[in-house]
Amino acid sequence: MKGQKQHNPVADTQRYVALDLEYNQPSGTIIQVGVAIGSASQGQHEFIVRRWNLKVDEPVSEFITQLTGITDEDCRTGVSLTQCAQELGALLLEQEVFVNPVITWGGGDSVDLLREFSQAQVEFHHFGRRWIDVKTWATLMSLARTHNAKIQHGGLSKAMARYKLQFIGQAHRADVDAFNTLRLFFAILDRQRTLEDCASRMKNL
Repeated sequence: MKGQKQHNPVADTQRYVALDLEYNQPSGTIIQVGVAIGSASQGQHEFIVRRWNLKVDEPVSEFITQLTGITDEDCRTGVSLTQCAQELGALLLEQEVFVNPVITWGGGDSVDLLREFSQAQVEFHHFGRRWIDVKTWATLMSLARTHNAKIQHGGLSKAMARYKLQFIGQAHRADVDAFNTLRLFFAILDRQRTLEDCASRMKNL
């Protein structure tokens, strides 16, 4: 009806996946994979969150252990890339997740993970060629609000605070960062939908 906000049940129930990776230093080897799956209609406690510590043939640096809590023992007892790919793929299929684009904070994580799978000759056919970088999106929205090109950059927690969201969990854990990235994605998406609805109503006046 004209003048009323249009409700799109398909958009509300579509499941998206946020991906986050933790890397060893200085090698850049992926040592932890985390995902969060959810839809705009779900509350934060209904999200599906998974984490895989990967087996790697190198010691985890002390700096990374202090930053993320990931230890040598975590990676010695972790899963292989093949097992990670199989479990992640099965989860995405089971939950009927829209995976093109993947949601990330900082961009490129899906490309890095696909490259790691490819180099290890592990089959994985569940990600597309696109991703939505929530960090860039949040920066753009901040620029639109402040009209200032010299934006004060900050981490995920600071960006969430601008949308009245509190970061939940221990930062720099792949599953926790993925979960909070997806929450921020939905907050920005909801705000943008509201703006689009307002613009549409103004156009129809």
